[in-house]
Amino acid sequence: MEIFPGECYYFGTQKVSWSNAEAYCRSMNARLVEVETEAESNYLESQLRVIHQHAADSTTDQNEVSYWLGGNDIETEGVFKWVKSDLPMTYTDWSPGQPDDVGGEDCMELRGAFQYHWNDLPCNIPHHFICEAPGFESSNTIGKK
Repeated sequence: MEIFPGECYYFGTQKVSWSNAEAYCRSMNARLVEVETEAESNYLESQLRVIHQHAADSTTDQNEVSYWLGGNDIETEGVFKWVKSDLPMTYTDWSPGQPDDVGGEDCMELRGAFQYHWNDLPCNIPHHFICEAPGFESSNTIGKK
């Protein structure tokens, strides 16, 4: 569990589908992460680079260095929203050429092979994930019921 000003993050070590990742986060009184600023994006990237010791190269299994984020365009193709707030994104960090919806890609990942920029992917691919909860409200701490 890591803390960014105002938020607390859990970097899931298990690999699950996007919907199972969201269910897991909810079970811990959290949600899949909403990346709302460049500072938050940089923080998450720095944490993942430490966790994976900069393993974002093409020889690494990308399921090991890619993580589900809390956005999707399941409701309306091409309109990505955050699952927690149901709001459209005001900040984005898509990798060049993304999102491209190749083969029905409706869920968002933070992709190691793309230098931890965003990518769209089919929601059923097993990935690690990042949960987020408010960091300073004791009743909303990740894992506390």
